[in-house]
Amino acid sequence: MKSISRRSFLGLAGATALSVMGASALSGCSGNANPSSAASSASSAAAAADAFMSQGKGEHLVVGRRGKLFKIAPTVIAENLGYFAEEGCDVEFQQVELAEGFASLAANNLDMMLMGTVQSLEYIAKGTPIYIIGGTVLNGTEILAGPDFTTKLEGADSFRGLTIGYHRPETGQVAFRSWLKDQGLNIDGGDVTFIPLDNEQALVEATLKGDVDLSLVNNAFGYINRDRGIQVVGLVKDFTGDYPCCRQNASDNAYHNKFLTLVDFETALLRGYRVFKEQPEVAIPMMAEYSEQSEDYIKAALYGTDDYEAAMQLLPDPCRDAALAFYESLQDVDQLEGGAAPADDYVVTSVYRRALDSLMEREPDDQFWKDMDAIFKKQNVA
Repeated sequence: MKSISRRSFLGLAGATALSVMGASALSGCSGNANPSSAASSASSAAAAADAFMSQGKGEHLVVGRRGKLFKIAPTVIAENLGYFAEEGCDVEFQQVELAEGFASLAANNLDMMLMGTVQSLEYIAKGTPIYIIGGTVLNGTEILAGPDFTTKLEGADSFRGLTIGYHRPETGQVAFRSWLKDQGLNIDGGDVTFIPLDNEQALVEATLKGDVDLSLVNNAFGYINRDRGIQVVGLVKDFTGDYPCCRQNASDNAYHNKFLTLVDFETALLRGYRVFKEQPEVAIPMMAEYSEQSEDYIKAALYGTDDYEAAMQLLPDPCRDAALAFYESLQDVDQLEGGAAPADDYVVTSVYRRALDSLMEREPDDQFWKDMDAIFKKQNVA
């Protein structure tokens, strides 16, 4: 997986300000520069670019959720506990599929999608302004093996000679294949052979039959198939480090015309996330009812058990560094459709930061918000 330190990134307002400053510097070469005027112009340009961030409060927000997936737990909790209403956020949730939802998002007919990462980055690569404003899930891919697999996986070389099945929509397979390439392995059959299959259960069956040595599957498939002899022999994040799974995606219209409503939404979501983290006895029954899954399964998939580690980490932080690195990984494994336009301006932290700041101001001594602030400073360096 690409290292974020290989690139330097500029936010939209910063790029605007620097372009103005650069033009002023060129005029200075002709001897006509006025430093005071140049600084004022740059400041005005930056302020104009950011003006929308003080507007758009009280707007109606239409948010897409896919199926009954429990990975959007913080929003379900916030909805059930009335946090959106308390924050003054007029939100309407709609059940949509990924392709339909992102088409609506790109056309500004939907304000947010709480699922998808590859989809939003593919639209960005094609030049469509979709904004990644926060996170839903970080990581989430398990490495499964059959009952007779005994190889200890300790580094890239331990995968040499293996055949690995994967599901193309799974984000972890992108991060993993890119990481193997970075480690110097040929992933097109020279050192490791990758075989795409139609779905997660097909991967489990191929692993049990011995058609593949390993398979890369979404969180909890190892848990529900372990009685059949399936082993979870590793997690992708153990090799690649953090990578983004589902993101909070906003349309261009919502980001620029409903900014403060997005902040209110994020504030309520963060409050729901706190309940998820601190009160599993509240969250688990709520998510079991929402998803129509058993409480035991919800606990294992979201929190883990004594003998099972949950691969995915629910986290609303934008994780800008990991998202931008993942964009490079998509290019690395030739899975990015479009012209690969820079993603720098579309992975933004402004909505999340404003929401977190408001909660820290309300409860300045609360350790939970301090911890979330520390996570933000670690995950959003670029």
